[in-house]
Amino acid sequence: MEGIIAGALAVVGTLLGSVIAHHYQEKSARRAEARAHSHQQQQLLFDNCAAFISLAEDYRRAQYDRWSRWDADPTSEEATAARAEAYRLYVETRSSASRLKLISGQEDVHRLADQAGVVLELTSAIIRTDDRADMLQRGRVAQAACDAFVAEANAVLHGSAP
Repeated sequence: MEGIIAGALAVVGTLLGSVIAHHYQEKSARRAEARAHSHQQQQLLFDNCAAFISLAEDYRRAQYDRWSRWDADPTSEEATAARAEAYRLYVETRSSASRLKLISGQEDVHRLADQAGVVLELTSAIIRTDDRADMLQRGRVAQAACDAFVAEANAVLHGSAP
């Protein structure tokens, strides 16, 4: 009889050990999955921020070119081409800023997307002047807003307060 009890206890102990080990393996797998998802989301945010910054820089350059071509000869083919290129980059930059809003429901990411909108607005304003000095000043303001976006993106990506 002792052999049967000892055998039963061994079986119960083995089963209990298996259940406990399975529980901890599942818990460990969930944690690893959560870390992988978090890393994937952070990489997605990084990629979208980098794309926005690149487009914002290109759009600002296109706005300078558009203003200069218009100032030289508003009826020229170069002025028309510069305008078309600026509009193309505006649409791409705006789409990039909108993608930032879609990445996450987190408040800090939405603030970052709002800041991208400010960069876009300030960059669009570069051409709304007849004075070269004012145009360049507007460009500097847009550049400062872009630099502030980069600092905010860095804070959001690395979890530090801006």
